[in-house]
Amino acid sequence: MQHIHFIGIGGVGMNGLAQLAAQSGYSVSGSDRAYNPEAELFRSLEKLGIQIFPQDGSGITGKTEQVVYSTAIESNNPDLQQSKKLGIPLLHRAEFLKKLIGNDKLIAVAGTAGKTTTTGLLGWIFECLDKDPSVYNGAAVLNWKTNGSLGNVRKGNSNLWIIEADESDKSFLNFHPAHSIITNISKDHYELDELHKMFDQFESQTSTITIRGQSSHSSKCLNARTDPSITLKMLGKHNLENAACAMQLCEELDMDTERVRDAIAQFQGIERRLEIVGENDGVTVIDDYAHNPAKIAAALSAVAEAYGTVHAFWRPHGFTPLFQNKKDLIRVFKQSQPKSLFVLPVYYAGGTVDRKTTSEGFVEQLKSAGVPALLVPDYAALKQELEQCAKAGDAILGMGARDPELPLFSKKLVAEWKTP
Repeated sequence: MQHIHFIGIGGVGMNGLAQLAAQSGYSVSGSDRAYNPEAELFRSLEKLGIQIFPQDGSGITGKTEQVVYSTAIESNNPDLQQSKKLGIPLLHRAEFLKKLIGNDKLIAVAGTAGKTTTTGLLGWIFECLDKDPSVYNGAAVLNWKTNGSLGNVRKGNSNLWIIEADESDKSFLNFHPAHSIITNISKDHYELDELHKMFDQFESQTSTITIRGQSSHSSKCLNARTDPSITLKMLGKHNLENAACAMQLCEELDMDTERVRDAIAQFQGIERRLEIVGENDGVTVIDDYAHNPAKIAAALSAVAEAYGTVHAFWRPHGFTPLFQNKKDLIRVFKQSQPKSLFVLPVYYAGGTVDRKTTSEGFVEQLKSAGVPALLVPDYAALKQELEQCAKAGDAILGMGARDPELPLFSKKLVAEWKTP
């Protein structure tokens, strides 16, 4: 049994790989700076027999046969250094996923926004239509999430894989899928010109069918059409567009249209993708992973359409993304005009970073642009502010990536509304 070690095993992309590796017969260990033995994520991984170590190199020994890392891991990371010292082969997470897939048939979903929802929806549709796929996704499918399962991956017994393919570090170009979906393209990790070249290359590496969403049209491939007969539990026009992409691919693959529509109607959505956490005192709390301008705009629009008055809070997930997207973020918040906007300090998970900008400076720029923004130093202060401004019938929308406290705070807000 080959032993694999994952650096940063709690990460969005890494924990799913670790689960699939354990379910595929590997002996698995990992490390994470944010390891908390009480956290659901780590408890679920340990239930699979995965051993988790401090990120100090101690988890890597002469018995470790491969080490999997991501682009987020710095070169001076102790685990990475120990791996090199012992001469243990290193694999990027995309390379390891490619190794797991092997020669099986692959459907890959890419795009700036919506790829997690579309991947999860496709996986659910294919399961409902008895295709038994293996699925690798960036967040939990709520239909699959149970006390014993995180719900972000599925290990099937067929030779079919459905994966979310990540463009943030260009690693999606490792894959040559049979079919692909490109949901949309907007400025995020790269400038638009470079993004279009990358996605065009991804399309050229697809051997059969490529579906493009409405904001990613191409004359070279099939463009998704919104189907008015689709019934969705999820909020937002953008989710109708995601469902249209999935529906279009299923039609091209001659899958039973009525059964596909039924599966879509039963889809509960994705964890932290406009997830309704709960309601207290007539106030609805919604949690979303939105972290770039396009995703924030879509989330604010969907919640405003459904609830009217929106009180939003957001935590920037990194200093560099905030710096790079500052102008577009200001434009989005100005156009969306939430009733209130609270901004938390930039999330810092440790390591070496260039603090190019701060939340304090960003809030001042928002105010200058006429956005009713307020900097809140921590979650305790945020709770007090929200309890003062939100009234019955309003919605509170929390947004942000990476920080594990964000979804926990939303749940706590519902459970402890207006209690000390």
